[in-house]
Amino acid sequence: MQLIYAKPSPYSRKARVTVLEKGLADRVEEVVVSPLEDPATLLDANPLGKVPALRLDDGRCLYDSWVICEYLDSLAPTPRLIPDGAARFDVLRRAALADGVLDAAVTARMELLRPEDMRWAPWTDRQQRAIQRGLAVMEQDVSALGDEVTLAHIEFAVALGYLDFRLPELAWRNAHPALAAWQDAFSQRPSMQATVPQPS
Repeated sequence: MQLIYAKPSPYSRKARVTVLEKGLADRVEEVVVSPLEDPATLLDANPLGKVPALRLDDGRCLYDSWVICEYLDSLAPTPRLIPDGAARFDVLRRAALADGVLDAAVTARMELLRPEDMRWAPWTDRQQRAIQRGLAVMEQDVSALGDEVTLAHIEFAVALGYLDFRLPELAWRNAHPALAAWQDAFSQRPSMQATVPQPS
């Protein structure tokens, strides 16, 4: 399989961490692209021109990090990142919460890249309020994550890592000590160390 990704992309990082946590590194070739250049490699795999995209052994392609992570989770019985039963929805809710924080952070970051006279402050403020509300719930939830790694762990870690990487001015750690301590510990995992985002 081929995982087509961009080094700065947090959505790519989710898929890359999942590959490593599932022990699938020997089955997945990583292909680095620059999405803004619309490379043929990416457009052939995803007509939307977004990363990540996963080209399967039979030539089919999957896109959207959620779909890719769920597919990768299906390839090996252990460790199970998305469990069955009632626990499944606890994991998915927490994963969706962190993913929503990440979406808001990416949106805020994109707005800040616009020329200053073209930025819409109310839009950026709304994203930052969403981030703060999400972080408050993540701070409450982090103790319930447990030691067995799930998709929720990956989503938490990638979202928080993106805030550190792209929006350090939010200083999210100051008001969320439990979350910050958890992030510092989880970030030491080999899967996280191997996927530290890099500027394009």
